[in-house]
Amino acid sequence: MSRPEASALASAPAIDVEDVFKQFVRPLPQLRKLLRRSGPERIDALRGVSLRVEPGEIFGLVGRNGQGKTTLIKTTCGLIEPSAGRVRVFGHDSVHDLREVKRRVGLVSADERSFYFRLSGRENLVFFARLAGLDESSIARRIEALAQTFELAPLLDRSFQEYSSGNKQRLAIVRALLPDPPLLLLDEPTRSLDPLSAEGLRRTLRAWAREGSDKTVLITTHNLSEIEQLCERVAILSRGRVIECATLEELRAKYARGEAVELTVQGALTSTMREELTRRLGELTYDALAEDRHTLRIERMPEDGRLQQLIEATLALGLRIVRCETQPFGLMQVLETIEAGQP
Repeated sequence: MSRPEASALASAPAIDVEDVFKQFVRPLPQLRKLLRRSGPERIDALRGVSLRVEPGEIFGLVGRNGQGKTTLIKTTCGLIEPSAGRVRVFGHDSVHDLREVKRRVGLVSADERSFYFRLSGRENLVFFARLAGLDESSIARRIEALAQTFELAPLLDRSFQEYSSGNKQRLAIVRALLPDPPLLLLDEPTRSLDPLSAEGLRRTLRAWAREGSDKTVLITTHNLSEIEQLCERVAILSRGRVIECATLEELRAKYARGEAVELTVQGALTSTMREELTRRLGELTYDALAEDRHTLRIERMPEDGRLQQLIEATLALGLRIVRCETQPFGLMQVLETIEAGQP
């Protein structure tokens, strides 16, 4: 490789998706009839997708089911080829330089099923490390280091079938990171996890990603708070197209300028009082914290006066305000606003 080529690769984006289309062909009409499937013969999963992810980013990909997120993940790591356009990973083409791409990518999908259930976690990791071509002398050291990072060390010698869903996902991430790839692709990594396991996994993932400036993560998830916690930038997919790609702050400024207000009040809140609050304020939600303690929640836009109306109505009913908190609109409100404007 010449020096200019090496320099270009070194400065390349972690992911560079350029006008990518992906079309899937349904089975033959006779087979579709046998399988009792209807619909068009061809499905356009990706339609002219372009985006760039820079080295060191934690980048989020969001959208409804069937919008192309998983297809884009699989196209990025070379599991499927684009019908048109091209994908480069650190400057390497996902079709023509597939071996180089695979060396640089770790993939973790939801509900991972490729582990051997009767083997221990350690035996599984050793097997996949050898499959990835890791040097035999470094395998044990690498497994121990990652197991410590992802809080799996005490469980390594247990049978995989004894692992909880959360620990199976941790093991899948450890496996993906064994070759120390600079790019980690996470497709719904916490979908089947309970809230505590999911938060623990996010916390550990953040710590790993911040260990070095060369760690890049692309994550797809329906858990929007997860995206807000982890990601610097977000791409929104709809019908196979990227309709927005920006930071969360930029998206909020463009689509969701309001805020949510939570008022915690002390005192009995009767059904008659609730009706009066609804009459004066319109839509609001209630959450009973105790028999005489409640949270009232409204959404407001700047200078619309709803917060002042809520405070005045609450005091007029004889309730005591204990706490008032405001929070900017999140990604959910952004997506709702964008979707409402889609043809």
